[in-house]
Amino acid sequence: MGAKFAVAQWHSFAGDVEANLKQVAAMVPMAKDLGADVVVIPETFTSGYYDDLKPEHVAQTVPGPATDFLSDLCAKYDVYLFGSMIESQQDKFYNCGVFIDPGQGLKAKYRKMHLFGAEKEMFGAGEEIAIVDTRLGRLGLSICYDLAFPEYIRGLVLNGAEVILNATNWLTVGPPNDWDTWQWSHLQTTAFAVSRALENTVGLVMCCQGAGISQSIYSFGHSCIVSPSGRLLAQLGDGDGVTAAEIPMEKVAEWRSIATYLPDRRVELYKKLLGM
Repeated sequence: MGAKFAVAQWHSFAGDVEANLKQVAAMVPMAKDLGADVVVIPETFTSGYYDDLKPEHVAQTVPGPATDFLSDLCAKYDVYLFGSMIESQQDKFYNCGVFIDPGQGLKAKYRKMHLFGAEKEMFGAGEEIAIVDTRLGRLGLSICYDLAFPEYIRGLVLNGAEVILNATNWLTVGPPNDWDTWQWSHLQTTAFAVSRALENTVGLVMCCQGAGISQSIYSFGHSCIVSPSGRLLAQLGDGDGVTAAEIPMEKVAEWRSIATYLPDRRVELYKKLLGM
């Protein structure tokens, strides 16, 4: 049997940590009813992301009250959970992924390494990868923009990750259907998820902020679960919702015997190209 993963998507209530924790508490039992072993929730789920976001108004320590709440919730429903929140440490702030184990509580945290746009002014950049050992397998943690760096996701896989978890808030500065501006929508972000899964022969679970407007920032949803062959196993639309799918992890070796992307790498040539 494989492991069953769920994505729980909503548009976070801007700056309202308590309301967002209540939303998690409402969605986790929905995921459990679908048979989920692991639930992935969005990036900066406790606060959302908006133009005049002040990290000091919504940040918490990790561990802290929010992770304690999540630990109790995961213990009650016997599920693992991953999402990101704004962490405070002394006078610094981080976009921090938290991985909750139903038996151990907060098991790992991952500070987002690749910061996009205004994040560079608000947050410190993480320096450490996070791969978590669970009874289901080894899960690699990532946040949003990390998916735009294939070498990073491949590095997680080469270090043993069997499924990549990604908490995200894909967004645009104009409505996603405004094709006269960025021409940026869920089509591109779904392609990120499918490509990273396929090229690394791993499962990938990407949970997005649901569609909504926070001042000038538009989020557009479309969370998804992808197999190691790049097949979309489940996907939400732009609204709030929960969906789940089993990733057949026991069949990964069989697929890798056909799709030999990892052993076919020509690392010695890549080093020449990079001047190493």
